[in-house]
Amino acid sequence: MKVSFFKRMGAFILDYFIVIFIVSLITMGFGSNKTNDLTDKMSKLLSDYQNGEITIDEYKDETYKINYELQKCNLTTNIVSVTLYIGYFVVFATLNKGQTLGKKLLKIKVVNKDGNKPSIWNMLLRSLFIYNIVSALFSIIFVNILSVNTFTYIYTIVGYVEFFVIIVSFFMVTYKKDGRGLHDMIAGTNVIEEVKNNGKTI
Repeated sequence: MKVSFFKRMGAFILDYFIVIFIVSLITMGFGSNKTNDLTDKMSKLLSDYQNGEITIDEYKDETYKINYELQKCNLTTNIVSVTLYIGYFVVFATLNKGQTLGKKLLKIKVVNKDGNKPSIWNMLLRSLFIYNIVSALFSIIFVNILSVNTFTYIYTIVGYVEFFVIIVSFFMVTYKKDGRGLHDMIAGTNVIEEVKNNGKTI
């Protein structure tokens, strides 16, 4: 039986806020003066462009450079975020038989294509794109290796791919009979209602 879209979305939102809250607590003191300066510079750049003081090409070039430097400044934050996202949505969910806290509260769970407990590989594949793990990993690995233009070009493509998977999955979960999103198809998973048997969850 197809799980209600609202249950899945509710679990997604609950889990997302849990992880964001933990990441925010851990990285609260990671901000730097350079990050603030770059953010201010970005605001001024937008203002200059809107006022006609710089061309669109100048605006794009400077934006690429600032975003590149911001990714460097946010390296530690990205590492913490990826670690927590994988720890929560992959490791914890696998150990908890396909359930995060959000899914547990709403009595749904992830299973593999055979209806059994998903493997850690299943959970990793379904999480990579919908939680922006791929783009964060790309930034962590390549921000200090690639040039500004190369990094920006590939990072943008990865971002578009993640966005595509999220949007397509949204419509598939909403309108497909089995409720499987694109991320479920990629990972070989499905989301089902939690079943009780003699008081035990199975």
